[in-house]
Amino acid sequence: MELGATDMGYVKTRCAICGTFENSIEIFSENIDSSSTTPEVFSARRLPDRRYYRWVRCRSCDLYRSDPVLDIDLDALYMKSTLDYGSEIPGLKKTYGRLIQMALKPNNPCGHILEVGGGNGFFLEEAIRMGFDSVEGVEPSIAAVRMASPEIRKYMRVSMFDHNSVANNSADVIAIFHTLDHLEQPSELLKTAYQKLRSGGKIVIAVHNATAMSARVLKNRSPIFDIEHTYLFSPKTLRLALETAGFENVVVRMYFNLYSLSYITHLLPIPNYLKKKILGSKFNNLLLKLKIWIPLGNLFAAGTKRC
Repeated sequence: MELGATDMGYVKTRCAICGTFENSIEIFSENIDSSSTTPEVFSARRLPDRRYYRWVRCRSCDLYRSDPVLDIDLDALYMKSTLDYGSEIPGLKKTYGRLIQMALKPNNPCGHILEVGGGNGFFLEEAIRMGFDSVEGVEPSIAAVRMASPEIRKYMRVSMFDHNSVANNSADVIAIFHTLDHLEQPSELLKTAYQKLRSGGKIVIAVHNATAMSARVLKNRSPIFDIEHTYLFSPKTLRLALETAGFENVVVRMYFNLYSLSYITHLLPIPNYLKKKILGSKFNNLLLKLKIWIPLGNLFAAGTKRC
């Protein structure tokens, strides 16, 4: 994200696709407080608390973004952040495995896969099971990497994904699951990913959908409008971002997640005191066991590097 100075420790944000400042329409006004920028708030899958910056939509390309944002060191926050989705890992493995299969079809998984922002490396375990010859992960959270199994941790590094973190032309597949919408410069990451892929390699992405029915109905009560999310994509803007980065044969579609009823309760737009009561009760043990495939307003995208 390119920045321009404003007052009170805030910085203006630039549209990540068309590069314009201020050429936007306000969607929601800001709703944050003095505790909004702690590592806990920037941790994976925390309980939604409806804290968000002012949200706008670009007049030129329709990309949603937070604008302005506090002038803070996001890299440092993510390096200190924690991870709290252990009970949902089996479902996430199956969900993300499906997305990889969709992107590669009719070919089978093989070669080298790189995951950007992979938490504790749980998907890298799934990638090995799927048949990839080698795996690699780049994750900024120190705590998350420490939680990786010893067999997977050796393939991971604590780092933001940039030109220096991975060799060029080294990956056959790059997976970026629910990371792109957290970044300061998502377009730069996509361009970097293009360089890291071998010719004919695939990028596979999962993000929230800013124009999903759930987001339209819930509006600012939707958990996707969150201080962690700097940008939010739609089918149109996700395709445009990939094509602008050089990817060809871009496919964008919605997908289903496999989640427990406990996690779905976690996302519901009900008061947090009620959520905590439900999730802290014995009844939650049953909710954790009951898992369903459900469309939660998320997008899958895949693109190919030119041969």
